Amino acid sequence: MIKKVFIDTDVILDVALAREPFFFASKIILAMAENNIIIGAISSNCVANIYYILRKSGGDSKARKFISTIVKYITVITIDHKNVLEALKSKFSDFEDALQHYSAMENQCEYIVTRNIEDYKNAKIKVLLPEEFIGMFR
Repeated sequence: MIKKVFIDTDVILDVALAREPFFFASKIILAMAENNIIIGAISSNCVANIYYILRKSGGDSKARKFISTIVKYITVITIDHKNVLEALKSKFSDFEDALQHYSAMENQCEYIVTRNIEDYKNAKIKVLLPEEFIGMFR
């Protein structure tokens, strides 16, 4: 059965910026979404953060082109009022990660794939490194 997976911003930026040594595993995660092996999801604030970072490094046009490509195969989910309230009450040390976690939960994501495992230690969803998630399919 296809898994619905929240893909954290760092994984997407690893691909967009070809960040080593993380590029290869992160590229596989995006390829899994593109090839319908998983249902990939990112939050609306991920899109804003990706745009901001890519615009600074490569300009507006390249940032928009990259985002236009990934949203063809990765669903953008919202962060709503309820998610904000849950994040404010949570024990997450990183507020942004709390927002994403509660949005992922509300949207029935089964996993969060991130390189930032430590900030998700209070997650109610299984959180895996890209390599760990890929290993589930071997």
